[in-house]
Amino acid sequence: MCLGAALLGPALLSGRAFAEPSEAASENIEGRVVAFELGDLVVDIASDRGATAGAVLELWRPLTLKHPVTGQMVSDRFLIGRLRLTQVRGALSLAHADGKLLEPAQPGDIVVLHRAGSAPKTPLVVAKPAPNAAEPETKPSEPSAASASSTSATPAEANKPNAAPNASVEPAAPLDTDAAEVSALFDHLRGAAVATRVLAFEGYVKRHPRGKYAAVLYEEAAQLRRLLALESGNAAGTATELKNFQPPREGRTHTPLGIALEVTNSPVGAVVHSRNSGEVAYHTTPMKRVGEGYFSAQIEAERLSAPKLEYFIEGVDAEGKSMPLVGSATEPESVPISDVPTPKPPAHYPASITLSTDYADWNNLKGNDVVWQTEGSVGMRFQDVGLRAARMGFGVYRGIGGSLAELDQEKLAGRRVGLTYGYLEGEFGLSYFTSIIGRAVIGLEDEGVNGGAQALLRIGNDRDTNLMIGGEVLGGIGVRGITELQLATFPRVPILFRTEVTNQPAGVSSSTISTSSGLVPKTVATDQGEVGARAIAQVGYRFLPDLVVAVRGSYQGRTISHAGPGFGGAVSYQW
Repeated sequence: MCLGAALLGPALLSGRAFAEPSEAASENIEGRVVAFELGDLVVDIASDRGATAGAVLELWRPLTLKHPVTGQMVSDRFLIGRLRLTQVRGALSLAHADGKLLEPAQPGDIVVLHRAGSAPKTPLVVAKPAPNAAEPETKPSEPSAASASSTSATPAEANKPNAAPNASVEPAAPLDTDAAEVSALFDHLRGAAVATRVLAFEGYVKRHPRGKYAAVLYEEAAQLRRLLALESGNAAGTATELKNFQPPREGRTHTPLGIALEVTNSPVGAVVHSRNSGEVAYHTTPMKRVGEGYFSAQIEAERLSAPKLEYFIEGVDAEGKSMPLVGSATEPESVPISDVPTPKPPAHYPASITLSTDYADWNNLKGNDVVWQTEGSVGMRFQDVGLRAARMGFGVYRGIGGSLAELDQEKLAGRRVGLTYGYLEGEFGLSYFTSIIGRAVIGLEDEGVNGGAQALLRIGNDRDTNLMIGGEVLGGIGVRGITELQLATFPRVPILFRTEVTNQPAGVSSSTISTSSGLVPKTVATDQGEVGARAIAQVGYRFLPDLVVAVRGSYQGRTISHAGPGFGGAVSYQW
């Protein structure tokens, strides 16, 4: 593309010859001149198609004629000059003539943008200018013999020492993508204004912050900005000067940063260029006019990050020229930025209170092998991992029992047992999914002080469906193994299934014998109770978000003929 542009320039400047219409490679972009607007040409090649400010377009005039001999319609197009993009928007761009046009541009003319790395398939042929004014000009349709011979020369002839100066040249080695794009950028910027070059170089850095040429182009843009500053500072008597500016002392993350200043000979506008640590390119924020000579802007909260923000401020005059006001791209001002802790709501640890009761008959409602246990507790939940919950409570355990031989064969009265106790319970979360529950029990029975303990492993979080496995021992009462499944499938209807294997209530032999009851002597069972199994199902209903009422039913037995039903209920409230 660079070779084609170099050959095209002299032809357009001299006005002595046309270039042959070139068929662009697949990367070339074609558009149209759509209108005239205040002396500018409006074209439909814009940023949505890859165009940038300063890019050079070929301008072609389409022509359709009816052949006078054959009567057929013949269409072609002719190169009449070049355009340079001055403002590029999303869908349309403004352009000026780049050099002299052979014909005035008009709506419907074709414009062609050669993208980086693309070139015309057929090189542009330029007629040799006449040596003096007396010589006739070479016409575009009749190329000179020298040009024709140079075009048809073979590569071998072109490499001879005496080859003609305009002989074809072997193509250069292909460039990589970055080099091709930078080469195209330089080609488009030939003859461009300094401000246009600055914007083009900074635009490249923003698009390719890690490109191999980004640092060089950024430094070049910074130096050109300094040149603009010197030019604007030398303006006769009308230069804009900073009158009042208080730089911000500090900034905070997640908080917009306000900047304001006062200037003399108020410019048309002002902009703040800012970047965070580690960024190469600046981000531009327009400033608002808040009075004659006063401008202010807010840098967005998301643009602020620790440890600092670098910035400089420029003014823009009516001709679009920039002028330095505060700092520069190479020597920016800086503001320390500190992290602001994100506010968190105060920790809330839900507390709960629970009351439950359970009655179980082990021997067909005969009243000689029964248990009634009531418990109440209050607790607080903290976190999923670590100390998950702590609870304290009380319990009343009353039962009658004995061995199967004493109760069923010898028909002895069951031995009464009981324990009134208090307990402390803690749950420790090993992970969100697993925890361990431990309980220490101490209480009073007829023979004095006694105690016990309970340990459970919970698989699953207590707020979701979970399974608990463990066991319990109560002094003077007996032991039991526990498996409990808590279902949270239905949020308003919590469901519980529990199984127990136990020798309670009379799981321990007694050393005392009661021989009478009132005036009638009777013999009481003294042997330890037999092992039996229980199956419990409990269904609750959540009347309020924090209030649950549940009922339970059970069936338990030690043999097929020594069994019976049970029932119970529970109420819990959380706040």
